[in-house]
Amino acid sequence: MNALPPARRLRVAIIGGGFSGAAVAWHLAWSHRPAHLSISVIEPRPLLGGGLAYSSKEPAHRVNVPATRMSMAPEDTQHFARWLTDSGELERDADAIWKNGDAYPRRRVFGRYVAEHLAPYLNSGVVHHVEGSATRVTRDASGAGWTVHTPSGPIGADIVVLAATHPQPAIPAALIHLAEAPGFIADPYAPSALAGIGPDASVLIVGSGLTSADMVAELDRRGHCGRILSLSRRGLR
Repeated sequence: MNALPPARRLRVAIIGGGFSGAAVAWHLAWSHRPAHLSISVIEPRPLLGGGLAYSSKEPAHRVNVPATRMSMAPEDTQHFARWLTDSGELERDADAIWKNGDAYPRRRVFGRYVAEHLAPYLNSGVVHHVEGSATRVTRDASGAGWTVHTPSGPIGADIVVLAATHPQPAIPAALIHLAEAPGFIADPYAPSALAGIGPDASVLIVGSGLTSADMVAELDRRGHCGRILSLSRRGLR
């Protein structure tokens, strides 16, 4: 970075504006002079910082580690915890406090924390949100830079950071014949995906990871009291 001419702004294109992409943008903007840096974050969602993990509107979806272990600033482990207290978020969400005093806020709250810290750099123009998807990346003819292609036009960059999310899991081959069957939910994070499940319905969850935990928590919030069976290849929860 220091090898660039003084008048030259380093152009950074970040593909993906969830936590990873937003955190990279924040750290770059925070640690460099605005005159030396131009950051473009390509993200189709209207708000940076949430991404797939931290944009859920379901109140039962919470972070899966204590707030004191989540921070945008690695050298300051209380960064998020202080923001939680100062924002009054914990006062509005008594269920966030576990029996041992640890705080587990809603996931969208962590997304808002990231967005609020990035906002000053968006307002100043150091970080630019390109609301769309990157369709491809090509090397410049000179070999000295890159072009990120988006529906709104090409974006030139000296450095490209890939911070895209993983794709939605495909339906397992053994269950593909159920794709159109009533009661089969392929995307549990789709809006109101669980709304049609009756309170006494028997539910089978294929998988026992964090998504499974999210679904159990949401069903509980919706008043479900029927049987829930979770299948796991490894027998772990």
